[in-house]
Amino acid sequence: MRKRLVVLAVTSVVTATACVTALAGSQGAPGVTSRLITIGGTFPLSGPASSYAPIPVGMKVFFTHLNATRGADGKRGIGGRQIVWKYYDDGYSPPNTVQQTRKLVEEDHVFALFGGLGTEPQQAVADYLNQKKVPQLFVSTGATEFGNYKLHPYTIGWQPDYVAEGTIYGKYAAANWPTKKIGVIYQNDDYGNDYLIGLKNGLGAKASNIVTTQGFAVTDTSVASQVVAIRSSGADVIAIFATPAKTIQTYATMKALKYRPEQVIVNSVSATDTFMKAALANADAATVNGSISTAYLMDPQTYQRDDGMERVWQYSIMPLLSDLFYGQSDLEERYGLAALRKAVGTSEAAPEPELPASEPSSGDGTQL
Repeated sequence: MRKRLVVLAVTSVVTATACVTALAGSQGAPGVTSRLITIGGTFPLSGPASSYAPIPVGMKVFFTHLNATRGADGKRGIGGRQIVWKYYDDGYSPPNTVQQTRKLVEEDHVFALFGGLGTEPQQAVADYLNQKKVPQLFVSTGATEFGNYKLHPYTIGWQPDYVAEGTIYGKYAAANWPTKKIGVIYQNDDYGNDYLIGLKNGLGAKASNIVTTQGFAVTDTSVASQVVAIRSSGADVIAIFATPAKTIQTYATMKALKYRPEQVIVNSVSATDTFMKAALANADAATVNGSISTAYLMDPQTYQRDDGMERVWQYSIMPLLSDLFYGQSDLEERYGLAALRKAVGTSEAAPEPELPASEPSSGDGTQL
């Protein structure tokens, strides 16, 4: 999980760097000098969503690399400016996010915030940052409101939105389980509600198949009452729309209550190999195995299987190419994995670089 979140973070930073370069052109902007560009963010280094603590570490890794690397202009960093990266722990608590964001803006005088994690934490500071005209870039949440550029012109989201993801599950359920009853357990805020809206959208005329929806607060110590209610509803399918800790807790509760629905849907943020192994360790194979989800990044565990890339290419990539180049008979020779490996002069995939395993600080932030 650590490596996947670090890779995810680096992906967002690579995209953000181009934006920072363009926006920081004026030396009069806060956080920008002739030598430095200061940026920052808030992350749950502790608390109920601390599984995401590696994200700012991934950003730190990239900025360290960027600051040490000469660009096409022969200068290190961005046009000769070094990135100063500061991040603070908000514990996934909106009041803490407000406090730490104000510190970044009013004391650290950052040029921009980006990558900040969590729907409600980032909602809590969107108005403030837009009023201050401080860019809130590539927010780490799929809540749909972070695409409302008329309301918040200085805010932009990053990952695929939760309504769209929920719609995928709904369409799949309508097509494959048209008569099955569905129970939903979800985080009772805009994060979970977006998933629920999407699920209903995707089900369309089959939306009445949802027989119960059970919300919980992220700070709740138990989800037993919600799982009991879903079991009592006779649901054949349970949809779990939660952050990783609560997803694992839900699986464990299902096992304890001997509730084994025919199908389980679990949202993408919890459906990593690491979290699903944790769910398996806290529940059992009969409860966890066969769960269905989506992904917008390849899980690094794929590379650790001998046939991992081959399976991805066979079942995901080649069918798309077959649709794109319908009727052409030489796709395997042109685009097959073996052909591509031969073209780049290797029979094996290149190994991933090892990233440092250092932990982020949880107190006064980190600066490069």
